[in-house]
Amino acid sequence: MIKDALLPLFNWLGEAWFGHAIADSKYAFAVIEVFHLFGIILLLGSASLMALRLAGLTMRDQKISELSRQLGWYTLFGLLTMIVTGLLMVSSIPNKYYHSNMFWWKMGFFWAGVVFHFTIYRKVTRFDQIGLALGAFTAIVIVVLWYGTGAFGRAIGFF
Repeated sequence: MIKDALLPLFNWLGEAWFGHAIADSKYAFAVIEVFHLFGIILLLGSASLMALRLAGLTMRDQKISELSRQLGWYTLFGLLTMIVTGLLMVSSIPNKYYHSNMFWWKMGFFWAGVVFHFTIYRKVTRFDQIGLALGAFTAIVIVVLWYGTGAFGRAIGFF
């Protein structure tokens, strides 16, 4: 199982100097979480705009490939910010995350979103004219994966 294979990573993160520094600090986790949320906002904002365009609900005069190119940097920066800050947050309390079912659901949605984004989504958004069915399908999948990631991430604090 993937969870068992990642236990050494969680142990390493918990023993790393930065994990101890974050855990011992009064404000570090909160500051890191703010940047994590900033990354989520960038990712969800750009993905939402792109999904609306793919579904043909807005910006119909904007070429899909052009909009994808413009929003791609926001998406990538948001994604990288989420990964770095997420690792830092996990390093401060790795046992909590490792034993949280919501965390593993979040990771499932997150990595499915990453794979979908860098495969199907990128191929679809290279074209300027796509069928409504393909556009709507791509939009729905990307929204479900990224918003699912956010929802399960939020649920970590409650379950």
